[in-house]
Amino acid sequence: MKIYKTNEEVIKDIKDGVLAINDDVTFECSISIDASIDAGNIYAININACNINAGNIYAININACNINAG
Repeated sequence: MKIYKTNEEVIKDIKDGVLAINDDVTFECSISIDASIDAGNIYAININACNINAGNIYAININACNINAG
Protein backbone atom coordinates (compact mmCIF):
# COMPACT_ATOMS: atom_id res chain seq x y z
CA MET A 1 0.00 0.00 0.00
CA LYS A 2 1.22 3.50 -0.90
CA ILE A 3 0.60 6.23 1.70
CA TYR A 4 0.97 9.92 0.86
CA LYS A 5 1.41 12.32 3.77
CA THR A 6 2.03 15.54 1.77
CA ASN A 7 0.97 17.05 -1.55
CA GLU A 8 4.66 17.34 -2.46
CA GLU A 9 5.07 13.55 -2.19
CA VAL A 10 2.16 13.14 -4.62
CA ILE A 11 3.58 15.64 -7.12
CA LYS A 12 6.96 13.85 -7.13
CA ASP A 13 5.26 10.65 -8.35
CA ILE A 14 3.46 12.28 -11.32
CA LYS A 15 5.01 11.20 -14.63
CA ASP A 16 3.76 12.47 -18.01
CA GLY A 17 0.57 13.87 -16.42
CA VAL A 18 -0.37 10.62 -14.64
CA LEU A 19 -0.12 9.62 -10.99
CA ALA A 20 0.22 5.86 -11.54
CA ILE A 21 0.18 3.67 -8.43
CA ASN A 22 0.38 -0.10 -8.89
CA ASP A 23 -1.21 -0.79 -5.51
CA ASP A 24 -3.84 0.55 -3.14
CA VAL A 25 -3.28 4.14 -2.03
CA THR A 26 -4.13 6.23 1.03
CA PHE A 27 -4.00 10.02 1.01
CA GLU A 28 -3.37 11.36 4.54
CA CYS A 29 -3.23 14.91 3.21
CA SER A 30 -5.11 17.25 0.93
CA ILE A 31 -3.92 17.09 -2.65
CA SER A 32 -4.12 19.55 -5.50
CA ILE A 33 -2.75 18.14 -8.75
CA ASP A 34 -3.22 18.62 -12.46
CA ALA A 35 -2.94 14.95 -13.43
CA SER A 36 -4.86 11.74 -13.93
CA ILE A 37 -4.80 9.13 -11.16
CA ASP A 38 -4.38 5.45 -12.04
CA ALA A 39 -4.54 3.33 -8.86
CA GLY A 40 -6.03 0.20 -7.33
CA ASN A 41 -8.19 1.31 -4.40
CA ILE A 42 -8.14 4.91 -3.19
CA TYR A 43 -8.87 5.57 0.47
CA ALA A 44 -9.53 9.23 1.33
CA ILE A 45 -11.66 11.28 3.74
CA ASN A 46 -12.72 14.11 1.38
CA ILE A 47 -12.49 14.17 -2.40
CA ASN A 48 -13.13 17.46 -4.22
CA ALA A 49 -12.76 17.02 -7.98
CA CYS A 50 -14.13 17.99 -11.38
CA ASN A 51 -14.14 14.60 -13.16
CA ILE A 52 -13.76 11.12 -11.66
CA ASN A 53 -13.80 7.96 -13.81
CA ALA A 54 -13.42 4.90 -11.58
CA GLY A 55 -14.51 1.35 -10.89
CA ASN A 56 -14.94 1.44 -7.11
CA ILE A 57 -14.80 4.48 -4.83
CA TYR A 58 -14.82 4.14 -1.03
CA ALA A 59 -15.01 7.57 0.62
CA ILE A 60 -16.78 9.50 3.37
CA ASN A 61 -17.51 12.76 1.47
CA ILE A 62 -17.37 13.36 -2.27
CA ASN A 63 -18.00 16.80 -3.77
CA ALA A 64 -17.64 16.51 -7.55
CA CYS A 65 -18.94 17.74 -10.89
CA ASN A 66 -19.01 14.48 -12.90
CA ILE A 67 -18.64 10.92 -11.57
CA ASN A 68 -18.68 7.88 -13.87
CA ALA A 69 -18.32 4.79 -11.72
CA GLY A 70 -18.96 1.06 -11.92
